[in-house]
Amino acid sequence: MIHYVSIAIVLVSLTFPVRAQDAEAVRLFDEGTAALIDGRFQDALRLFEPVEKSGWASDALYYNIGLAYYRLDELGQAIRYLEKARLLNQENPRTQHSLAVAQRRQVDRFSKLPKPFWKDAQQWLVATLPLGVAFLIGIACWLVFTAGWVAKAVFAVEGEWYRRGRQTALIVGLVLMTYALSSSLWPAFPDRSVVLEERLELREQASEQADSVVEVHEGLIVEVRASATNWQLVEIPNGTRGWVPSTSLGDI
Repeated sequence: MIHYVSIAIVLVSLTFPVRAQDAEAVRLFDEGTAALIDGRFQDALRLFEPVEKSGWASDALYYNIGLAYYRLDELGQAIRYLEKARLLNQENPRTQHSLAVAQRRQVDRFSKLPKPFWKDAQQWLVATLPLGVAFLIGIACWLVFTAGWVAKAVFAVEGEWYRRGRQTALIVGLVLMTYALSSSLWPAFPDRSVVLEERLELREQASEQADSVVEVHEGLIVEVRASATNWQLVEIPNGTRGWVPSTSLGDI
């Protein structure tokens, strides 16, 4: 089980940022923390809910929500919120430990599909040069190229450095736009969700009548590949894909 829960929760409450304009959120967070320490887990979740909706996204808040769900034996929601906390603060050993404890209760033990050789490079590139920035720079390069072409056609502006500038703007713009478009179609970091149902069938089509592909269980993290009305196409760690109802998943 998760050890020293009370001590950890008190430490988390001390690190929660305090701002005058968010006094109500701080009050609710403190009351939720007290409820969590007292073992009133449903009350804690009720108090934490408006804090989360108000935009106070923090690893401290997500960690406490995850603990409350864990104590209520809602493994999927516990893993979901502990993962959210980890993403905001990946160096926190308390979150890593609690997440590892929760994950040991998972039923599924699928082998993980190896990443393609280019995936690490793509993820590094996207982290270094965000798609929005690449798209804007690409547009700017195309505008420079267009302006250079207009200057040549209308005002007869020509010269070696003009020509090289136009070519450079064209090539850089083309590369950046291609990079932004391809990374949008094949995301470096796909959306992830957690299975919230105790048992869940992945189906061949977005229909309850479709054949089952595989059964998965609460707490499994899946990657979302596509969406349809009330359904999502997900991929489990071993690469198997199938459709599941949207309500059976919780986004990370």
